[in-house]
Amino acid sequence: QEVHAVEGHQLQPMTTADGEDVEVASWWEGNGNVHRSWVVGGQKYGGGDFENRRYLTDEGNILVCESTFHPKEAGREDAKVTWRFLREGAIYGDSAVQLPNIFDVLKKEEKDDASKGQKMPKSGLIVGDIMDDVASSEEAETDADMAMVNAPFDHNIIEEAIERESWVPPVGERWAIAAPGVDLTGKWKLIITEQFKKDYDEFLKSLGQPLIVRGAAVVLIGNTREETKQADGGRSVHVKGINAKGIWERTLASSGSDFDTTVLPNPVDGSYDHVRAPIVTADSEKVMAESWWENDGNVHVSWTYGVKRYGGGSFESKRYLENDGNVYVCESTFHPDDAGREKSYLKWKFLREGAAFMLKDQ
Repeated sequence: QEVHAVEGHQLQPMTTADGEDVEVASWWEGNGNVHRSWVVGGQKYGGGDFENRRYLTDEGNILVCESTFHPKEAGREDAKVTWRFLREGAIYGDSAVQLPNIFDVLKKEEKDDASKGQKMPKSGLIVGDIMDDVASSEEAETDADMAMVNAPFDHNIIEEAIERESWVPPVGERWAIAAPGVDLTGKWKLIITEQFKKDYDEFLKSLGQPLIVRGAAVVLIGNTREETKQADGGRSVHVKGINAKGIWERTLASSGSDFDTTVLPNPVDGSYDHVRAPIVTADSEKVMAESWWENDGNVHVSWTYGVKRYGGGSFESKRYLENDGNVYVCESTFHPDDAGREKSYLKWKFLREGAAFMLKDQ
């Protein structure tokens, strides 16, 4: 008979998150780097033991917990999941790397050779807020049904359903308003992966930024946040960007077709006549901006014209939601005035504050 993993270890009584009285044994292995624990005597999920292995990665900034449920029933397979938790206050790319004064560096235009051979720090993976308990699909459905029964009745649900069914979309492909149920409002944290850091470096490189500036920017990018506030049916979208350089706020006023107005392209050249309003860029440049909704009111598009930096050009941004509204995407494209230059493109993804979501490195 196979010896149980807890054999020879002292079992201590404990109570699970489900209120079960069980016993647990724990020890360190892997030369003292991995904490391992077994919870035995559980009756939930058909009965079985929970095994957990906990250790640190990314220079102590990420706690990993590999959780395995070993069912008593011989015919059932083990259930496994790996959880990753970001240390509170940690910034992706935290490493002992020697950099010059960051805020002075960002103002310089040329120092390519100064940082050759500089190594970029490792990064982790944003995983959001991780829930403490795991339930079977049957239990989840039961809990959801009970929540529906016990929840207070919300008359707005019926009103919103009626509004959606009776809603008549505007004419044309560019709208001043968003589709029903589309709301970009939220507080967001930038999702950082190794692939994103590579893409971000290439984006800055294509904008003509030297290596030393790119290196500093990639290290600092992990602190980026955005707060968005959509109002007046989507006619107004306020964006507040927060990063190591400071705070950048702007309000984008949408124009296009709505219930009273129809905006169609010029039959000769296909251009549109959108309302333009002055805004100030993150680089303190005064430019003109226009915006609208497309893809049936699901994607917010904005253009800023008259940018002098990066050789001159215009910035195009497309904003929309993914993953049931938990991920906010901004596709940013720089269109240079110089026809001989290629466009610069970068896709940003932000996780909604408080959302539980794991994104694979991509």
